[in-house]
Amino acid sequence: MLFRKNIIVLLFFVFFLQSCGFQPLYNMESLSGFIINEPSDKSKSSVIIYKGLDDALKPISTSDNFIIDFSIDEQFEDIDIREDEKVLRKNIVISVKFSIKRENEEEEEEIFIGESLISSAYNRVAEPYANFVNEQDTRDRILLLIIQDIKRQLALFKKNQRK
Repeated sequence: MLFRKNIIVLLFFVFFLQSCGFQPLYNMESLSGFIINEPSDKSKSSVIIYKGLDDALKPISTSDNFIIDFSIDEQFEDIDIREDEKVLRKNIVISVKFSIKRENEEEEEEIFIGESLISSAYNRVAEPYANFVNEQDTRDRILLLIIQDIKRQLALFKKNQRK
């Protein structure tokens, strides 16, 4: 009897989600139809973002693809400074600006401009190698978050284009 009630509650919950318009953000075609241009600067961050997006985005066979260009801006800030001017924490701010154009148009008019801005801080210690590892780890985490954010923005863009 308890099992039957659980099934009824589960079915009711599924119907409720369906009726309120719940739709997953990603589906098989949400990231198809995009081509990402290779960046002109070959910094490590640019290459990581290019490879991350290139692996996720798939062009379609027709010429109805969208072309994505992006640029990266990295800034470092000292955020915890003691009286003896020793820096205890450092902040990394990475901003990626991207634009979307249609592939088949000669005008190359930008139809969407987006930005992903993420920052994170890391502790600085007396060991230079530990600081290097902390900085690289923080940068890699930020870049992964930026790739995920751009993919979400592209999925929403694609969903709005279909309407």
